[in-house]
Amino acid sequence: MLKFENEIMGDAPQSIERRLILPTLEGMSFGDLRYIADSIDEYAGEVRAMLERKREERIAELKAQVEADKARTAATEAELAALCPAPVKMVNPSTPKYRDPAKPENTWAGRGKQPGWLKEKLEAGASLDDFLVDKPVVPSSPDDPGF
Repeated sequence: MLKFENEIMGDAPQSIERRLILPTLEGMSFGDLRYIADSIDEYAGEVRAMLERKREERIAELKAQVEADKARTAATEAELAALCPAPVKMVNPSTPKYRDPAKPENTWAGRGKQPGWLKEKLEAGASLDDFLVDKPVVPSSPDDPGF
């Protein structure tokens, strides 16, 4: 955990022994030991306050870095969007060949599997020609050219 905190907090030392040379406590008087204990308590409070201040500074640095990264990411995404436009939705190029007169939204281009609405009508006795969109014009008489 300490190693992870040091990595997050930046330049925190790896071990405190590098900075402090501790005296031997065996030869010290009671007063000296009491003074050291009181100093340690006072110093510990100062250290905690300093750690909290450093922690807040580091959090502010990281938040600023995150915001800068978001701005860079947004700019990069905009550049990528300009380079790679969104795919165009393909429109069905086939035109309907058959239409249900009862429901004009039901259409079929004559390709692939017959839709259910058409299959039902054919089973009921209708002819496929009844549903043609462009029905051929039949001349009324053999002499009529159909104009």
